[in-house]
Amino acid sequence: MSNILNLDKILLIIYGKNIFTDLNSSEYKKTIDVRSFEEYISLPLLQYNVSVISKKEHEFLHRHLYLAGIVVFYGLIKNKKYIKKELLKISNNGKYKILIGCSKGRLRSPAVWLYAKYLGIDAKILKYGVKNYKSKKISGD
Repeated sequence: MSNILNLDKILLIIYGKNIFTDLNSSEYKKTIDVRSFEEYISLPLLQYNVSVISKKEHEFLHRHLYLAGIVVFYGLIKNKKYIKKELLKISNNGKYKILIGCSKGRLRSPAVWLYAKYLGIDAKILKYGVKNYKSKKISGD
């Protein structure tokens, strides 16, 4: 059993598999990477970076995987004004559908997806995360 909270599996049970998509989906023209800025720069697959947690918090998370859910939700709450502003700006106040991704699609992107849903933004989660698409790249605006 994994020590990390797999929010993606919980959301899959509640909302079904239609909340996930891959990079081939032409329906989602705005893409957001919610990894730390340093992770984003190392593999800039998606158009925008809206970090949920910092590099320092990400490193702490990896040393203490059993606290991963707490760390991510702490980051979401701590940065909610910034995240809300960016989600609304990128989606043009909900007019554009957005695709949200993180490393593996298990915790950070599902957490931000829930927040986007709360804000009334049509969004999907990048299935299996950014690391699954290392060899592919899409261009920014």
